[in-house]
Amino acid sequence: ALGRLQVLKTLEQGGKIRVIAPERLGTTRALTGSVAVVAFMGASTIVFEKLVSGTETREALQCVQDLYAAGYNNGQLSNEAGAEIKSGDGVTYIDDYRPSPAQTEADDGVRIAAVMSAEIGGLNSMEPLVVGAALGLPVVDADGMGRAFPELQMFGPFIHGMDPCPAALADDKGRRAAILKTDSHKHLENHFRGVCVDIGCSAGLVFAPLTAQQIRSSCVLYSLSRAWRLGHAVLHAYRNGTSPIHAILGQEGGKLLVTGKVCDVQRSTTAGFARGVLKVEGSGDFLGQTLKVDFQNENLVARFLSDNKVVACVPDLITVVDADTGTPITTEELRYGLRVALLVLPAPPLLCTPEALHVVGPQAFGYPEEEVVFTPVGQYTFDHPIPPKP
Repeated sequence: ALGRLQVLKTLEQGGKIRVIAPERLGTTRALTGSVAVVAFMGASTIVFEKLVSGTETREALQCVQDLYAAGYNNGQLSNEAGAEIKSGDGVTYIDDYRPSPAQTEADDGVRIAAVMSAEIGGLNSMEPLVVGAALGLPVVDADGMGRAFPELQMFGPFIHGMDPCPAALADDKGRRAAILKTDSHKHLENHFRGVCVDIGCSAGLVFAPLTAQQIRSSCVLYSLSRAWRLGHAVLHAYRNGTSPIHAILGQEGGKLLVTGKVCDVQRSTTAGFARGVLKVEGSGDFLGQTLKVDFQNENLVARFLSDNKVVACVPDLITVVDADTGTPITTEELRYGLRVALLVLPAPPLLCTPEALHVVGPQAFGYPEEEVVFTPVGQYTFDHPIPPKP
């Protein structure tokens, strides 16, 4: 909801949002350059207590630009003015990077031709639209996950071995934490998660910019178009007086797990995540059944309490929607008494390879292999982009 309000405000203020197909990158001088991935990091519940200022991701992007301007190369800065460089816990980092104005004016860093979403879910699906409008840059019709995941190493290009550095994390008060080098993507996650907790569990995040080739080979393409089509299917169901739940399942090839009432939510914010358990008491065709869902910012595993049998798990998308309207309900919005439907939608093939499952499958979240085994709910369908290809 917050992301939607930010986008509407951007449009009301005269901002222009432009979405381009990934194939457009590199076809003109204006579209030749790197692509910045912008996102928020933190616990999803925090946004109810601490609204974003709107500058966090742009400040993180400026920090990355400043690092390149200071001669960043392979974990080193040729100009270390304003940088107290430290090492520990598998990362080389700067707690708060403040280069001199003369240093940043000497070189503009890398050329950013467009921005992209790290994940097509929640606030992070909307933030690139706001940033793109503010910077006069187009938004690439793609993202790094095809859904949302709670940890940084689960970003598609990282699964394929991309170097995330330099990376920056910025808060609403101007602090700019940076990582110059990391032993692994998990070390990046661990360090930035600790920083994020320290600054209030909400911060803007930017990784090393992507190339057009990296986007085409290791990201989920046309995810903004996919989200638009899904919303269009739901609106079409409203107009025709048909079930929005059936419209979602028909559009995505998913499966209905249960409809019923939220009978219990246990939730806490720990180590920078919103963790908990949701229980839904079935109604109608599901009367007498109770579905339990574990979540860590995102829904991880669903099973019926009667036999403890797992019926869905990551990387397939377990989603909770309003039983009547089909409106998505995020983990931070769950509460007792809501009438909901739980659906599971197929994950993109990018997330279903053995290499990817090692990072985003149930075992990556600590579930024993003998207890939880990923079985795809169905076949992911590929859509063509709404923005024109060259």
